Amino acid sequence: MKITVLGAGSWGTALGRVLALKGNEVVFYDHNPIKESINTSHINVEFYPGIILPSNMSFEGNLSKALTGAKLVLFAVPSRFYRETAKTVSALLTEKVHIVSVAKGFDPLSFERLSCVLREEIPAEKRYPIVTLIGPSYAEEVIRDLLTCVTAVSLDEKEAKFIQDLFSNETFRVYTNTDEIGAEVCAAMKNVLAIAAGIVIGLGQGENARASLVTRGLKEIMRLGLSLGGRKETFYGLTGIGDLMLTCNSMKSRNFTLGFQIGCSNNAKRVLEDNKKTVEGILTCKYATSLCKSLKVEMPITEAIYKVLFENAVPSIATVELMKRELKSE
Repeated sequence: MKITVLGAGSWGTALGRVLALKGNEVVFYDHNPIKESINTSHINVEFYPGIILPSNMSFEGNLSKALTGAKLVLFAVPSRFYRETAKTVSALLTEKVHIVSVAKGFDPLSFERLSCVLREEIPAEKRYPIVTLIGPSYAEEVIRDLLTCVTAVSLDEKEAKFIQDLFSNETFRVYTNTDEIGAEVCAAMKNVLAIAAGIVIGLGQGENARASLVTRGLKEIMRLGLSLGGRKETFYGLTGIGDLMLTCNSMKSRNFTLGFQIGCSNNAKRVLEDNKKTVEGILTCKYATSLCKSLKVEMPITEAIYKVLFENAVPSIATVELMKRELKSE
């Protein structure tokens, strides 16, 4: 099967390798011409300079050619580019394809979940039901064949099982779930909590603080997800607490690392000015704050991080203000 991966970043490359090792032809499309190294040396020099990729992985700089003959299209571009990319892809598709989404976040204009964006921009006659691959997974570990479990989430259980079978191997295990709302809300919001966890540790607080933050943060995510129609059990699974635990506890997480830098300097402005990496939690926090206000959902941690990121609030003061909130029952 020919599979087109849109975005040859760390995650797109790692997942492309999973698919290539199962005998599929994997073609990457990316705006960055440095990715042509995949053709010349079978190495993604930008992200994995020490890893030789399978020979059935290649790079194509022309999107139309990259999509020609593809049976599956994997969206691995940043969330803010989803709508534009989906529109372009839709216009070029000449046959029905499977769609897998692997980014985490919300649409910057409508605050919609990314699966909704793909459904809106790619007509049903051009695609099978959307599947989102979510779970506790660092790309750096997946590409090294370290044990990983994720979830194929779709409103269509049959399509989720198809993707489950396509990706699963002895080191990469895929479960299925039909709660698209709950899973995607968790996937997006855990990045905001990871920034918060990084800030707490960067400020010199300890594991007590991080554990409390993650626990109360999960409660916030549940409030938002349930208000949108998600199922409670999803928040206790791989796409919920699993992903949240992973990203709030490691410097491998870009979101946690950014938060840690902010905490260490006790100032977000200079850290954000110097940041050159895609950190999904920044914009997700902005969108989520607007969303929770419109839905009248209480999310004090998210709102505190918004103030730190966008209103120049001092992280140490914002932390104290959270602790001084009105006392209540858990």
